[in-house]
Amino acid sequence: MSFVGDLFSSNSAPSYNAGAAVSAQSGANDAATRLSAQLNRYDSYGPGGSTTWSNQGDKWTQTQTLNPSQQNQFDSTNAIGESVLGQAQQYAGSLPNQSFSYDGAPEYQSSLDRSGLADVPSDIGAYQDQATQTAYDRTMGMLNPQFDKQNEAMIQQLANQGIMQGSDAYTSAVDDFNRNKNNAMLSASQDAIMTGDALAGSMFNRGLTSRQQGLSERTTDLNLNNAARSNYANENLTTRNQNLNELAALLQGSPALQMPGGSGGAMVNAQAPDVMGAYNTANNNALMQYQASQANQGAMLGGLSNLGMMAMMG
Repeated sequence: MSFVGDLFSSNSAPSYNAGAAVSAQSGANDAATRLSAQLNRYDSYGPGGSTTWSNQGDKWTQTQTLNPSQQNQFDSTNAIGESVLGQAQQYAGSLPNQSFSYDGAPEYQSSLDRSGLADVPSDIGAYQDQATQTAYDRTMGMLNPQFDKQNEAMIQQLANQGIMQGSDAYTSAVDDFNRNKNNAMLSASQDAIMTGDALAGSMFNRGLTSRQQGLSERTTDLNLNNAARSNYANENLTTRNQNLNELAALLQGSPALQMPGGSGGAMVNAQAPDVMGAYNTANNNALMQYQASQANQGAMLGGLSNLGMMAMMG
């Protein structure tokens, strides 16, 4: 095309095919993913066996192979495991299927029955008075005959001595006798009080000891009863849990044989090319060229217009 034709030609803006760019980028990503999978699925070989990969299209298959010795151990381990599981199944069939019950155990006792225990004397004062009076009467019962004999002997002695009743000597002798008698009665009263106190204390202590003995025996019986209940529970729970413990022991443990695995090599991650970036760069360059072309064309057309105006004015 001539210069004039180029000058007045109409340039079209570059078009951007987004679908083609996305499709191309998706294809690049898929290819990078497949390459990464292929690079990372490498075969490994060791003393225990091997791990190999095979590509079934987009589906990979991993195969683990034991060496003959390890395979024999693996088969033996499985056989033992099946035997143990068979025993465990038998134990499971004998497990109790009812909740634990205290039926048959002694009833738990939380308090003491105090009925029938010896009573501790409460009216000690009345018993003390009675004991004091009894002791005093007993003592006086022995002293009064002596006082009577001593009184008769004194009167006879005074008469023999010619001391007449009503005389000062007679009165003095009677006063001495009565004084001695009163002292003896006072001593008997004091001894009776001490005897009453001792007997009352002894009575209280015997009653208290008897009651405490009864409480001690009943406390011992309560403890023995509750201990028997606890032993009942422990023995029955031990028997109940024995099968559970044996079943747990059978199910515990881990296989001694480990399957071979791949070596821990570094993972490879293949990067897809930036197709979208390349598309964007090419489109931006084309757009810049179009804009520059449009600017140049506009400038030249403006220049020609100015020349024409100048010619007309000249």
